[in-house]
Amino acid sequence: MVRKNTKYIILFIIPGLITLLNSCKVGPNYQRPVMKMDSLYRFAQNADTNCIANVEWIRLFKDTVLQQLVKTGLEKNYDIRTAFARIEEARANFKIARGQQSPQVNASASGGWNRQPLATAGIAEYSSWQATAGLTWEIDLWGKLRRSKEAARANLFGQIAYQQSVRITLIYEIVSNYFDLLEFDNELKIVRDNIIIREKSLALVKAKMIAGTASGLVVAQAEAELALARTEVPKLDMQIGEKENYLSTLLGDAPHVIKRGRPMLDQINIPEIKTPGIPSQLIVRRPDIIMAEQTLVAANANIGVARAMMLPSLNLSGDIGAVFNPTTMIYNAVGNLVAPIFGGGQLRAGVKKAKAQKEQMLYTYLQTINTSLKEVSNALLEVKKQQEIVQSQQVTVNAAQTSFELSDQLYNAGYASYLDVINAQSLLFSSQINLSQAQINELTAIITLYSALGGGWK
Repeated sequence: MVRKNTKYIILFIIPGLITLLNSCKVGPNYQRPVMKMDSLYRFAQNADTNCIANVEWIRLFKDTVLQQLVKTGLEKNYDIRTAFARIEEARANFKIARGQQSPQVNASASGGWNRQPLATAGIAEYSSWQATAGLTWEIDLWGKLRRSKEAARANLFGQIAYQQSVRITLIYEIVSNYFDLLEFDNELKIVRDNIIIREKSLALVKAKMIAGTASGLVVAQAEAELALARTEVPKLDMQIGEKENYLSTLLGDAPHVIKRGRPMLDQINIPEIKTPGIPSQLIVRRPDIIMAEQTLVAANANIGVARAMMLPSLNLSGDIGAVFNPTTMIYNAVGNLVAPIFGGGQLRAGVKKAKAQKEQMLYTYLQTINTSLKEVSNALLEVKKQQEIVQSQQVTVNAAQTSFELSDQLYNAGYASYLDVINAQSLLFSSQINLSQAQINELTAIITLYSALGGGWK
């Protein structure tokens, strides 16, 4: 009677004891490192919490063609598809780590038939059948399995952040290269307009030479200037083709012609351009910072795994089943407690290794934050200065246009040489090209700021 009661007492005590032991968890709990971040970015105008990065990317761009290009890239680009596959791998690893905390149950069955002659006479025939269910369970005494699950969860979150980082980079690459394509188109238009002007100048000086008011030198100069302008066309055609090929690759497609939409200066919804927000927002918005922190979380959890490896481990196993013919029940229960005694210092070295890896991830995390602050500050400066460059370059174009018109009039009136016309024409052409490039640089600077702030993950 006492033995029977003792069996039931043990059945109640063991689960409670296991629960108590499972509450233990060695290793440090994660705490986010404290890093001083100013309330205002360098070169920022104010500390408004509104931020351009909070604007959904599709609302940032007016051009429906560009919007469709980005959508296609987000669906078909191989880098982002690879990133999604990495998320699935990390999710599977997390499920594996989580499943290791649960008891493992398996079932088996066997059967046989025997026929053998007896020593006396006759033949004996008999069959045997057996079915059993087994259970194995590693009791998580020191939190090793829970720390492993914690690390796997952090790796999963890190891969999700990586996918968001790839998404932001892809949007930036598609948009900036599309802007480059529009700028090349604009340069090509400037070149062709310049060719038309130089063709008219050549025709004019040829007429003057026939009339005896211009020399062959002037005609040769006009022909050289025209030929020089024409050489720019194949150069730009080549750049346009290469840019289209690269954009096609970003879209996950074979090289093809890229359709154009709105003009270069009608791309961004300027009213949506607000402040850069405050630096502390970067920690929860920039995927590369999130990924670096999750890597740090995983490294911190791995210290607990390494420490638990130095402590005893408890495994329970049991079987229950039946043998048929004759019918007999089978019971089996085993507890296995293993404690490491000597391993040549491997386990202690494992703890030191885990701590060193955490220290590396800590510095990587802090460096990632510093890098992000630098990128935002650089982008703010670039936006501001590119605006100033565009304004200055526009003044240059206006002055060069006036200079060309005046030099052309003075040459026709006989008060200036054709060299003055050539110089004025070259200044106008180069200033128009520089203005076009400055305008696209300003647009690209805005997109760079948007990406540096973590915009585009929505």
